[in-house]
Amino acid sequence: MNDKRQMGDTPWSEQGQSVDLGKTPDPQLKRQMDGLLQRIRHLQHSGQYQNYDYEQLRQQYEQQANADVRQLQQQSRRLRIERLIAQADLNPEWRFARMDQQDPVLAHAIQTAQYFISGFEHWAQQGGSCVLIFGQYGTGKSTLAGAIAHELIEQHQKSVIFQQWASVVDRLFFGVLEDPEERNHYRRALEEVDLLIIDELCANRAKLAESQSSFLGHLLRRRRNLSKSVILITNHTPGSLHQAVGDFCFEAIKAFNPVDIQLTGPSRRPHVGNYPG
Repeated sequence: MNDKRQMGDTPWSEQGQSVDLGKTPDPQLKRQMDGLLQRIRHLQHSGQYQNYDYEQLRQQYEQQANADVRQLQQQSRRLRIERLIAQADLNPEWRFARMDQQDPVLAHAIQTAQYFISGFEHWAQQGGSCVLIFGQYGTGKSTLAGAIAHELIEQHQKSVIFQQWASVVDRLFFGVLEDPEERNHYRRALEEVDLLIIDELCANRAKLAESQSSFLGHLLRRRRNLSKSVILITNHTPGSLHQAVGDFCFEAIKAFNPVDIQLTGPSRRPHVGNYPG
């Protein structure tokens, strides 16, 4: 009977649990239980025995788990951005912050570019969009397109390929990519990347070769069908670009209902020594 009264004073009895030692308890087990009970009472009297609030503990564990998940998501996002920038092969200086926004020509171009960025998801639901950036050498065409690319990658994690047209031609028409499977992979990347930027289109050329014009026309139509946007950069005006790429290709450009941005003025690149040209 004394043993039962002692057991009733323990935390186990408060939870509706008891230990039945039976009619003939093992003496060694009884000694161990008595010793355990004494230690529990000692802890209770000394104030070292903690009564846990399990709901509070659950909330703490949940908060810590959520914090760990957010940290992993941030790390994953940062790694993805780094990978997308490396894939895009962008000049790190091509950013809006490095452009002279007091220049009225650049200010208008930057504003139009920002509209394009803010509506990028909309265009993806409407067959994609096309921005035609044209102007003379050194007026900031590539910088503007690169700034758009950086913004889409860092703020929206969109995939981008930035390629000079001559590089595309070398890879697909002049054997830089010798393996057929590698060429097919590159062609699919040009078709499917979220934003394709083609720089120096028809540079120093009055007319593209028919095979190149046909490829570009088919590429643009394929991207239009996939609702993928494109930026074309050229020294040609829209009229001379039409002559350079031909009707088939130019009609593919027109299908996007393109926005044109003309960059005028002298070269915005640094002078060579004292030579102002």
